[in-house]
Formats: sequence, structure tokens, C-alpha cells
Amino acid sequence: MAKDSSKTPPAAGKTSSNGSSTQGPTCLQKLSVATYIYFIPFFIVCNLLCLTNKYTALLWFLYTLYINVGPGRWAAKNASWPKLGRKLGWWRHCADYFPTQLIRTADLDPDQRYIFVVAPHGVVTMFCWPCFDTDATDFSKKFPGIDIHPMTLEINFRVPFMREFLLLHGVVDASKAACLMTLGKGSGQAILLAVGGAQESLLARPGTYDIILAKRKGFVKVALQTGAKLVPVIGFGENELYHMREVKPGSMRDKLQRFLKAAFGFTLPNAIGKGLLWGSGLMPFNRPLHTVVGAPVEFDPSAALKDNPEAGLEALVDAYHAQYVAALKQLWNDHKDKYDSGRRKSLDIVE
Repeated sequence: MAKDSSKTPPAAGKTSSNGSSTQGPTCLQKLSVATYIYFIPFFIVCNLLCLTNKYTALLWFLYTLYINVGPGRWAAKNASWPKLGRKLGWWRHCADYFPTQLIRTADLDPDQRYIFVVAPHGVVTMFCWPCFDTDATDFSKKFPGIDIHPMTLEINFRVPFMREFLLLHGVVDASKAACLMTLGKGSGQAILLAVGGAQESLLARPGTYDIILAKRKGFVKVALQTGAKLVPVIGFGENELYHMREVKPGSMRDKLQRFLKAAFGFTLPNAIGKGLLWGSGLMPFNRPLHTVVGAPVEFDPSAALKDNPEAGLEALVDAYHAQYVAALKQLWNDHKDKYDSGRRKSLDIVE
């Protein structure tokens, strides 16, 4: 088993007792993080601008049809685009803003296939961008031969410009079809899932690690179907990036969050961070992120069925899920004091 072979990246500034920088990040670091934080509203504006002219509106309409009901829709499922955005040096400024560290605890065999399952989701799953969506923390060097494809909501690939931005970073949609097609490409393939999703984003609070996992078992079924190994991942510091303001049950904000989650699969946490230039805003606080990648879970189906050979698929799913949960908790216990000594509570599977 490999030990922590990662060097601590350069800090954005000295850190105070609460983990935030006392010497602010550079302009390049802010702009790099803003590229990720604001890419959705930016591309929505780009789409609206296309509608201001009848010629561009026609082209936009035809292209939107192509990517939603035409052959273009398969790009978000088969991971066929070149990942030209992953290697951009621009993203290293993003990693240095916090700063971010990717910690390998075990080697991964490139002859196998993997499903990276990350927690916590946090407000924006910020730790995943410099660690997995890009090569800003040297994923390709730490896990040679592993071709990873982070996954996100399918709705993100229905919007022109946003779709292309994600595809150029190797991102695919989080449908079962995309999981099977990507992992089915062969050895060394990997996908990354934040299984807690929108519901877990509403639980993000500094000092806590409340996660949604007990009933989330679709990823286990995909692992069994494809022979992929589950890899637990914890993003220490993710929940420190924003302050969460409480939402009163039954309020308009609460109803909006419930509607978005039910209709589109995402929601808008009532979170507050830093302003891009000053004051409060949507930018995350620059507090250290430590992304710890655990060893792959070794699951033996025959051993799981030893006491009950007649048990079906659900019994295998439950056994594999329980083994993954145990591995995740062990990873937490092994690293919690090193990377989050100031936590208010331990990892807690609340649902």
C-alpha cells in the first residue's frame, strides 16, 4: 500500500487558526476559481445572447436539437471527447487558491476499473474540480493509467457551451447508461460520483460531515455489473468553504429548493461565501482542502453468498454497500485528526 506521497502545494497565504488565509489569494487564483464557480451563469448568458439575433438564434436552435435529440447527445455518455481542458495550467491557480492537496493512500492497478465515490458533496463539490476534473493536483502522475471521468447531472449537457466546457474536461452525465458505457471501454477506466447529490448539499455546515448514503445503492449495482472496484474518497475541508444560512421550513426559499430538487435534480443551498472583489458573495472561502483517496474495496461475491447461496442480487448489493461504508468510515478514522482536527462532529450517515 502506498503512503501519502503528495507534497503540500504552495499556499495562497499564511493561514489563521480557523484555517482561512490571512494573506489573500492572488488575482489569478481568484479568477481561476471564479471560472468554475460562475461557468453556469456565464454560459446561460451566452445562450441568451444567441437569441438576440435571428441568424444566431436559428443556429442555436438547430444545435440544441442536435445535442438533445440528435447524435450529439451520446457524447455525454460515451466519454468520446478529447480532454483538452484537463491539462490547462490555468487550473493550478484554482488548486493554489485554497490550497488543495490530493492524497493517495494506495496504488490503483490500471488493469482494473474503478468507481470513485466522494463525500461530502458540499455546496459545490469544489474539491473535485482541481483533483479529478482537471490535473491541477497531478492526478495523472499519482494514478498513472487511470482515465477518470467525473459525472454530473444530465441537464448540464442539454445547454450549448456548458456542454462543451464539461466534455473538454472529461465530464459525462451521471446516468446509468453513461456509467456502463464509460466503464465498458476497458481497463483503466474510472468514473467519479458524488452520490449524496442535491440533498447532501443542503446539509453542508462547517465542522460537520453529514452525508446521504444509506439508501444510495445504484453505484454498487453498477460496480457489480461492470466488475469495477469502489474507491472511497473524502474531501476534508469541503464543508468549510461556505457559511450556510438556515432556511425556515415552509418558506418560499424552502419551497424553491424542494421544487428544483424534484424537477431538475439540483437545488440552491442558502450559502454565503466571499465576494469576487469584496464583501460577501458566491466565491468560496480560501481554506485548505485535503482530498484523501482510499484503497479500492476488495469485494468477494462468493464470500458474501457463503451463508446463503440462494440469495439474489439485492443481498450482494447490500453486502458490497456495507463493505464500502466500512471502508469509508475507516478512511475517515485514519485521517480525521490530521486533516480536520477542528471538526465539531464526526462523519455521520444521516440518511
